[in-house]
Amino acid sequence: MKKLLFILLMVVLSFVVVINNKETKIEKADFNSVAKAIILVDAETGKVIYEENSAEALPIASLSKLMTQYLVLNAIKNGALSWESTYEPSDYVQQTVGRSATVKLGMTPGNSYSVKELFTAMTVISANDAAIALAEMVSGTEEAFADLMNKQADSFALKETTFFNASGLDGDYIGKGYEQTNRASARDVAVIAKQLIANHPEVLDFTKLASFKTDNGTTLWSTNLMLAGMPQALFGIDGLKTGFTDQAGSCFAGTGVFDGRRIISVVLDVEADGKDAINPKFNLTRELIEQFVLD
Repeated sequence: MKKLLFILLMVVLSFVVVINNKETKIEKADFNSVAKAIILVDAETGKVIYEENSAEALPIASLSKLMTQYLVLNAIKNGALSWESTYEPSDYVQQTVGRSATVKLGMTPGNSYSVKELFTAMTVISANDAAIALAEMVSGTEEAFADLMNKQADSFALKETTFFNASGLDGDYIGKGYEQTNRASARDVAVIAKQLIANHPEVLDFTKLASFKTDNGTTLWSTNLMLAGMPQALFGIDGLKTGFTDQAGSCFAGTGVFDGRRIISVVLDVEADGKDAINPKFNLTRELIEQFVLD
């Protein structure tokens, strides 16, 4: 009888252990802003702190430039490029973004631009012509660079990521197919951001800049309004990348150090507040940090 009771007790204890070891489901939080996908990650451990719909592939607009940054910094690290390497704008760059309303540095034929100026413009103001220029410097053509982006995505084991260009512009906006638009899940974007910061921490020297002065003396301001000195400043934020296109909506991949811990956040396709499509992504990021990191 005692043996039977012991066996029954062990079965019950085993059942309790199994239940307690199951992954805890994250309860959906209430936010003032709504996004199609959200993820909040500890950058050092990779632990997911909060997520909603983080596995769906969605258009990511200029968050694509995180991968462009990674590959350009790889090229600098291995000596294929230097910060002083120069570029003269190609016909392709002029044709792709020259006449469009897209954000750009505004390169002019016959002038040359350093990798450092192009990288800064791409990072701080999200200049699309600068992203394409850097892609051409690394791979010869933007198409070849997109292939490199996809190979890097494969090496990161990203399952929901596809790149067609270096800038993140929607395919139909630049005269290509509607489906030729960069896509990734929020989780994949967080992985790219984590790899970028871990392997190329110098990127933060650029992402933390609230403004920069071009070689011709023009001051340009960051699209990241959460940086120190900006309207939506949150102490600790030092990056990372904003994005907006018709397909992607308003997006933001943020990072910062809070209580000694680096955090990465990604919000995709954040709903506008009336006519305001800029601030909701920052408001949502602030809510995430305050509720799950600073609380």
